[in-house]
Amino acid sequence: MQDIFIGDDGSGTPLVLVHGFLGSTDMWEPQVKYFKEHYRILTPALPGFGKSKILKSCDSIECMAKVILNSLEAKKIKKFYLLGHSMGGMIAQEITKLAGNKILKLICYATGPRGNIPDRFETID
Repeated sequence: MQDIFIGDDGSGTPLVLVHGFLGSTDMWEPQVKYFKEHYRILTPALPGFGKSKILKSCDSIECMAKVILNSLEAKKIKKFYLLGHSMGGMIAQEITKLAGNKILKLICYATGPRGNIPDRFETID
C-alpha cells in the first residue's frame, strides 16, 4: 500500500489525531492551531479519504490501524499521544491493541468499541 498523507505541524511530544468515517485531516484545523505550540501534531488522512483519497481504502479497522502505524514508523515516531474521533476512535483502540507500548495516552472521542466495515461503524449492542 502507498504512503498516506500525514499533516505534521508543531514540535514537542507527538500527538496523533485520527479522523472518523467521511472525515479528513481538515477537521483537526482548530486543534492543530491550538496544540502545535506544545506538541508535534500528526494528522493522518486515512486511505480513501481526504488528502489520501486516491489510495484504495482499507476493508477493516485493523488495516487502517496498521497503515497509520507503518506511516508513524516511517517518520521515526517512537511514542505518542493518540486521539481518535468516531471511527478514528475505533482505529485508535486497534492501534493501542497492536502497539500499546508506544501510546502515552489514549483519548477516544464520540466512538464505540467496535464496528463493521462497510456498515455503520458505531455499533451499540
